[in-house]
Formats: sequence, structure tokens, C-alpha cells
Amino acid sequence: MKNQSKKEKITEFLLDIMFPKKCVSCGKFDTLFCEKCRAKILFLKTQNCPFCNKITVRGRVCPSCKSSLTGVYVAAHYEEPLKTAIHTYKYEFIKALKDDLADIAWPYLNDFPQKTILTCVPSNPKRLAWRGYNQAEELARILAAHTGMRFYPNLLKRTKYKTPQTQLNRKERFKNVEKSFAAGKKMDLSGAQVMIVDDLVTSGATLDACAHEIRKMGATRVWGFVLARNK
Repeated sequence: MKNQSKKEKITEFLLDIMFPKKCVSCGKFDTLFCEKCRAKILFLKTQNCPFCNKITVRGRVCPSCKSSLTGVYVAAHYEEPLKTAIHTYKYEFIKALKDDLADIAWPYLNDFPQKTILTCVPSNPKRLAWRGYNQAEELARILAAHTGMRFYPNLLKRTKYKTPQTQLNRKERFKNVEKSFAAGKKMDLSGAQVMIVDDLVTSGATLDACAHEIRKMGATRVWGFVLARNK
């Protein structure tokens, strides 16, 4: 990436020598996610309401499903080889995969106005310390660079962290994230369209909780934008 610091470039160079790059899916050297594997990604042909799965325009929340979200736009199905790439990026600390994953997703943002404000799901401080980076923030930063959209990484902050969402069923997920987010900075978003970036959506509970707080700042439309949907 052009915006890499000198330190980051040196670190990447040394890592390439000690641990040569290879595709996380097929093992091909000199790339983290090769073109052949990328070609196997199953991109969504239709967008759906994130709650009832009814086909809607751009993944809008349908009238019968109440939410603070306007909708959730999903790029692809959470299946191989994308599934392995996201898991490796998120849980095996391969931060450099952010470029490959963002490269897959950013063209889909062309469906939205450039004046859309990008933000991301904030990470729990303990999880951030463990991973070393917020995977959603890294993706959003690159998406903003590609599209020219404004990016506010600290628009929200996490105020509570209870049970990990992956351990809960759908109903429990919504209860678990209630009042878990708050405004990270005072901003007047009156009339604005905001898009919350994350890697995955399952129940939509986390994005909905984030959207609830952004609505309080005056935003009239709040979208979620994710790489894939995990059923």
C-alpha cells in the first residue's frame, strides 16, 4: 500500500524473508490470497433484509422488521475460500490480508453516494490488545481510501463487553449487545448517511446496536456493509 510507513515496509520485508507469503486457501507462494482462489468466491446476486432474509433493494430492512438500520449490504456468501481468508485475518493475526479482502469489497460501495460517512464496529479493548488491531477498522480505512468517503474510526466506542456473540443464539445476541455502544465523539450527523463496516454479519444484532447510537447523532440513514453473511 502507498500509505505504508517506512517501519511497516521494513517489517513486511523481514516477514516475507522469514515467513514467505502463501495463499491462505491453496498454499500458492508469493500471495496471501491468489487470483485463482478469489475467482471461486460466491458473490451475492441479490441483497436481503438482514433479519427475515426477504429479498430487498440493497439489503434494506423490510417494513415488517423494525431496526435502527436502514439495511445491510453483504458482498459475498460466507463459504470457502472466503471463509478461510476472513478467519485467518481475524483469528490468526494475518493483518496483511486486509488489502486483499478490501480489494474484493470496495467496488460494491459504488452503489452508495461518495458523501456517505464510513465508520466501523468498535473493538473491545481486551480483544484489541489480544489481536493488535481492529479488523473492521482496517477494512474501513482502505475502503475509504478507494472510494473517497470520509472515515471516522472513533464515531462509536464500546462501553460494555459481555459474552462473545459467537456463543449465543439469535435472541440472546440482541439482548447481549444492548447498551454496549456509545458515541465516541460528539458529532452532529443531521441528515447524514452513515455506513458501519464489519467483516461478518450473523444476526445483525451488533450492527443494529451501533446504528441505534448513530441515529441519536442525527443520521437519517444508517447502513451496515460487510464482507459476508454467516448463517
